[in-house]
Amino acid sequence: LHSTGTAKRWAAEGRKWVMFFQDTNTLYFSTFLATLGVSAAHNVAVNLVTVPRRAKEAIGAVAALTHDDGRRMVANVEYNQLEPLLHASGHADGDVNEADGYSKYPGNINELMFDLQAYTATLEQTNGRIDEFINPKYADASRTTFKSPTRLECMMQDYVKTTPPGQKVAWTRYPNTFGYYPAKNDIVSAAKLSAQGVPPHSASSSEFAVYEMHATSLRLLGAAVAPPTRRTFRGVGVDAGPAVVLAADFAPCLTLLRAKLPTPADISVTARSTLVVRGAAVEIHALELDGALVIEVADGASLVINSLAVKNDGWEFRELSDDEQAREEEATAIRGYRLVRHDAKYLKVAAGEHIVVDEGKAKRASLSQIKTGRTTKEGLTISTGAELKTGKGVKEIPKSEGCCALS
Repeated sequence: LHSTGTAKRWAAEGRKWVMFFQDTNTLYFSTFLATLGVSAAHNVAVNLVTVPRRAKEAIGAVAALTHDDGRRMVANVEYNQLEPLLHASGHADGDVNEADGYSKYPGNINELMFDLQAYTATLEQTNGRIDEFINPKYADASRTTFKSPTRLECMMQDYVKTTPPGQKVAWTRYPNTFGYYPAKNDIVSAAKLSAQGVPPHSASSSEFAVYEMHATSLRLLGAAVAPPTRRTFRGVGVDAGPAVVLAADFAPCLTLLRAKLPTPADISVTARSTLVVRGAAVEIHALELDGALVIEVADGASLVINSLAVKNDGWEFRELSDDEQAREEEATAIRGYRLVRHDAKYLKVAAGEHIVVDEGKAKRASLSQIKTGRTTKEGLTISTGAELKTGKGVKEIPKSEGCCALS
């Protein structure tokens, strides 16, 4: 970024912040706006995103390091270096859990937010150089054979060791639900890790972590969303609860989600349910969901759900048999299950349409009527997936009226 002039060009274009992330962890995008807000509010040059970490857990730790001459820095310390460092600096017990069950040194998940002006200033001084090291991986305890080729490497999180004293380095800790669930292990390796009680970091655990993150967001605002239970797919254990997907255009952060759910206490989602919401102009006041509901609102359209109860056969995550596992396409086989769509209710609103749902009945309204709370009396039928298949329950509307497909 320095040698190509990219960082400097970004700054010249008026960009203020840059976020780095290192792993196949979708949940980075659930916290980056909050991290940006914290960084801006506290005038932070580098913000390291962290999660609660168990003592001696194999994840880098964030710690404040103080030199004999008083110089101090906040930096990532790799887990294999933390214990000997603590012992050498007078901490006889090493890395131990506090009263809350976690180490005082939070876990670094390699998501970093940089102030771009401070970043480019540092690069001018360092030319972008980071200390390099060799970290050999041995095949066994004899330490005579390499498990994999050993190479010279450096870590992006070690950038903080190059920041000048005037730049503030901080860390922000999020609950584990919003933390680190990368997809980096094949299903066989993941099953072995799961059997050992180690996070499997597989496609399945990563996918269900996304659902649980969204479900947790609803719970935090006061919605009654059923908790997850433990399930196993092809030997990989996951926490499976309601499959909730709140798309980024609907609610990219908790603050905007709160604005879309004026009365969250009137929202309930059962354990077997699936909820998908896409679209910026969606507002949900009261919803009882026991099954599958898919909401899709196009740009330039809006949907207000004042009250809606949905009960249907829903969608099911079904484990693959041995034969299915062997012949399924890769995208399914790496998960160990397939999604079976039995039935669902769909609310799809096309551009230019403004729909209000009262007691399950959909009505057209103008945008001004929605803003003032006044709606028309014209009702549209909302159909189930089964009715769509049989052609029943769908009201045909002339294309000239520009209506959505409410099904």
